[in-house]
Amino acid sequence: MNLVKHIMSVVFFTLIAGAAYAADITVINQSSADSPAGVYAQAVRKSLGAGWYQSSDCEDAANKFESTQNAVMVYNSSVAFAAKNKKMENCQLDQIAKNNASVVLVSSSRMLICSKPGQTKSLLTDKVSLGMASMYAVKKHQAQWNANGGNVTLVPYSGSKTVLTALLAGDIEWGWMGESLALKQGDNLSCQYSTDPDSDKFLGNAVPSLTLADFAINVVVYTNSKDPMAIVNELKANSDFQNYLVNGKNTTTFAGPDVLPVDAYVTTMFNTWADPN
Repeated sequence: MNLVKHIMSVVFFTLIAGAAYAADITVINQSSADSPAGVYAQAVRKSLGAGWYQSSDCEDAANKFESTQNAVMVYNSSVAFAAKNKKMENCQLDQIAKNNASVVLVSSSRMLICSKPGQTKSLLTDKVSLGMASMYAVKKHQAQWNANGGNVTLVPYSGSKTVLTALLAGDIEWGWMGESLALKQGDNLSCQYSTDPDSDKFLGNAVPSLTLADFAINVVVYTNSKDPMAIVNELKANSDFQNYLVNGKNTTTFAGPDVLPVDAYVTTMFNTWADPN
């Protein structure tokens, strides 16, 4: 009987310690809550049982990270691109070194370009509206679409969720959105193009000269926690988070992966799409 009590006591105090550890963590989302990266950040938060901070922009997120112990930043390459375009400070991956932070994981996901079933207007040749997150819906990007034979008007939205809402409402003919969100819609969408080069629907096959047809959203999770491996191990062991990665078709590397390719990708986005000021 005493052994049973001892085991129950150990389990109880382990749970209490775990809860305290989780409660002490704050996940900081630098992206729009409607974006795929915003959904990703919520998956991280739920898996860690952590607190939450929805930043107003990436500068606000950086300030929060610097002033918060046991903070976990969910960085988004698309937000970093937009920050470069707007000349915003402290929104790039050099913040990892500046804050002596540790990289928890790097994850990459693709986009699908979809219409409602029965859509008869071609994305490639007809006059159409294409909704996408506002950071991509820039004049330079639109010009590149139309230089390849299209007649596309890019319409800005806060993120994939609002693109989906507008598409289903008939406000736009086509929508550019996160793959995970699009796949959840089942037969309500017809997703004819993908930004994944390994897909038989790869956009680059239809428009070979379109710049960045192999577009990806790159998420970097980093932390100033004194025990970053505890966060890594929790995310790796959490079945809900692992299912989220699989269902969202996220390619993920844990525990200190190289972030230089992500940084280089942001530079490529900026050199390709940034509107001259």
